[in-house]
Amino acid sequence: MLMVIPGSDISRHAALMDRAFRFRHAVFVDEKGWEDLRQPDGLERDRFDDVHATHHICLRGDEIVGYQRLLPTTRPHLLTDVLSDLCRQRPPRGPRVFEWTRFCVAHGHREMRPRGDSPFLELAQGVVEWGMASKVDTVTVAIDWRLMVIAMQLRFFVRPLGFPKRIGRDEVVALRMSFNRETLAAIRQARGCESRVLPDSTLPSAA
Repeated sequence: MLMVIPGSDISRHAALMDRAFRFRHAVFVDEKGWEDLRQPDGLERDRFDDVHATHHICLRGDEIVGYQRLLPTTRPHLLTDVLSDLCRQRPPRGPRVFEWTRFCVAHGHREMRPRGDSPFLELAQGVVEWGMASKVDTVTVAIDWRLMVIAMQLRFFVRPLGFPKRIGRDEVVALRMSFNRETLAAIRQARGCESRVLPDSTLPSAA
């Protein structure tokens, strides 16, 4: 199950979001060693977790097994205000471009070749479904460079924005990734399932 929580709705889901911020801290700080994100309360959140953010939380029962956040690039975001040194040129911005950030999957649910019920694929399909309904067709990301190959296999159209840089235990690269119906079909084929991952009630109108 993939739950979508708009930034304006965080207060209505305070307990779940608290767990999501702890999940982010466990993955990015404790596991990946991104020490700049360490917080004494164990909650990894930043100034971009505001009303403009969209949070996707992947659940298996009551357990959080994956998370991602989408930020509008028409406002300040990570690649413009925090990780700008990852880009050799200005990253693309605009109403059809969002930043896909804080993507993470719980340790026990990771696979070298995600298939079937993988949280990785569910999160990726969630981005594409949400984007197509929101008139968004491009995302910018800062991820471990090894994930670039998986993204291309899923038919994201990938272009590096710079060279990899070590952050904690990761070699992180900034990418521009565009998607379309071919991307959605590739993810569905990898999952072996044609069903949506986002409930219709969580999607904005395309009108």
